Amino acid sequence: MKLLQGLILLITIFYFSNSYAHGTIKVYGVEHEEGYIDIKIYTDDESFLNEKQAIESIRKKPTKGLTTIPLSIIHEGEMAIVVYHDENNDNKLNTGLFWRPKEGYAFSNQYVPKGPPKFAKAKINVSHNQPIEIQLNY
Repeated sequence: MKLLQGLILLITIFYFSNSYAHGTIKVYGVEHEEGYIDIKIYTDDESFLNEKQAIESIRKKPTKGLTTIPLSIIHEGEMAIVVYHDENNDNKLNTGLFWRPKEGYAFSNQYVPKGPPKFAKAKINVSHNQPIEIQLNY
């Protein structure tokens, strides 16, 4: 009887965890496992790149190749996602001349800026339970 109850409990947990998952961001091209992967999610041009105004901020240890990051909030609609590999663990994206990043970075919509990043070019339409795939640039 306990085996049957345990099986029912496992099936219930599996069903509800998949049915109500908040989604994930899959970060491809992670070169190494040093530092952290930082993700910031923005919903408008006014808050874009102001880390304190991001609607969600996530920081996770990287996995070489692919780092999968679960979201803790349900996101839907238009938003822009900024990802960077904080390789030296200083809590910022290190940049050089003309904002050229010195660490791995990426924007949603496969956007690679040629100058200051723009929300309008990075925004995507996010649907609940659809993974977001982003390729890091080093």
